[in-house]
Amino acid sequence: MKAIYNILLACTVFCAAACTAQTNSHVIIVMLDGVRYSESFGAKDTLMTHIWDDLRPQGTIYTNFRNEGPTLTCPGHAAVLTGEWQNIANDGSQQFPSPTIFEYYRKQTGMPEQSCAVVSGKPKLLVLTHSSDSIEYGSRYEAAFYVDEPGKNMATWKKLSAVMTQTHPNAIIVNFPETDLKGHAGKWYEYLAAIHEADSLVWLLWKQVQSDSIYRNTTTVFVTNDHGRHDDQHGGFKNHGDSCEGCRHIMLLALGPQFKAGAQISTEALQIDIAPTAAEILGFTMPPVQGRSLLYSETKKTR
Repeated sequence: MKAIYNILLACTVFCAAACTAQTNSHVIIVMLDGVRYSESFGAKDTLMTHIWDDLRPQGTIYTNFRNEGPTLTCPGHAAVLTGEWQNIANDGSQQFPSPTIFEYYRKQTGMPEQSCAVVSGKPKLLVLTHSSDSIEYGSRYEAAFYVDEPGKNMATWKKLSAVMTQTHPNAIIVNFPETDLKGHAGKWYEYLAAIHEADSLVWLLWKQVQSDSIYRNTTTVFVTNDHGRHDDQHGGFKNHGDSCEGCRHIMLLALGPQFKAGAQISTEALQIDIAPTAAEILGFTMPPVQGRSLLYSETKKTR
């Protein structure tokens, strides 16, 4: 009987630890919308002073990070959240079939809607809150959606900061839109200014994480893009959407307890790798997906 009791006690302790890991870890995915690699890591600290000089030494950068699906806003964000390439409409009218990390997390932990958040500078990204899988997942496990003064980086930051302070979501994706909007407008210097502003907001986000007792030492932050922009050989920075290197090659910075400080990874990594990485960090399970966790040893990562 004593042996059985000890086994049951051990199981109880293990389950309690697992539940704690699921609800006390945090992942924040920052999407700098439509920034080319040539203006991000390719330019080093020219535009991204804080990301390159202050944050890069604290985390791991991926210099061969890629979008190998549709190089558009909605599909790019959906790939990050599902671990699968999503060929969906880019106007926010089409739900994607694969469940998001929000749905898996909420179903397995029983956490409320406010535990997951989509904070967006684009109203059409309401589509990211849940998938079309209404049988097992879908809207019953959706993330909360927040948008305030669409099209503005600063308004998006203020909303994100408030949400983090008020509800402390465990899983967040935030879209900073002005980099993409200024690019589409063909305003080169405003596009560059929007990148510089977004860099400052990522710095403010990291400082808020470090100053918050709930987020500090429990949070992983990914800073990336949904897509790049056409390179000069394929029409220039104004648009995007094809398979040129300018559209596919994007940035990734990973900050958090699981990632080495000052590391640089040059082997290929993909947008779809973020979702299974988030699952591993947050402690929930996903079925096999196209993506692979970035936490695996680089020597084991083959496709």
